[in-house]
Amino acid sequence: MKNDTKKTGNATKNAQSALADINNRIAELQQQRVGLAEPLKIRYAELCKELADMETEIRSLDGNWRPSLLRPKAETKIAEILTANNGQPMTTDEIVKAVGGAFTPWKIKNVLKKKSTGAKAIFVVNDGKFAVKT
Repeated sequence: MKNDTKKTGNATKNAQSALADINNRIAELQQQRVGLAEPLKIRYAELCKELADMETEIRSLDGNWRPSLLRPKAETKIAEILTANNGQPMTTDEIVKAVGGAFTPWKIKNVLKKKSTGAKAIFVVNDGKFAVKT
């Protein structure tokens, strides 16, 4: 069977011009987005300078001071949860649920496994339930 449809050069030119218009609009929006980020970048730089100045002042008053981490460690968060549970042991699934989305379930399970054995053990395991080592 013979294909009777014929493509015209005009339709191809219209599609190409529409695509070019879309690409130009995308470029404009990207430039607009960069412009919107500029005030945030300036404020971020100001806050970083304020924090650095504050750290210098604190260190001059207390040489032993260390700034706390902005991202908590998984073992610290797990220990907080276990302590908040009135010292009652919790299963791995209960701990994962309590931590929420702060860490992946794999990370939580891995930390529990590593930090419940050896000389640096933080957690105690009894019957599959974890508690903070005293």
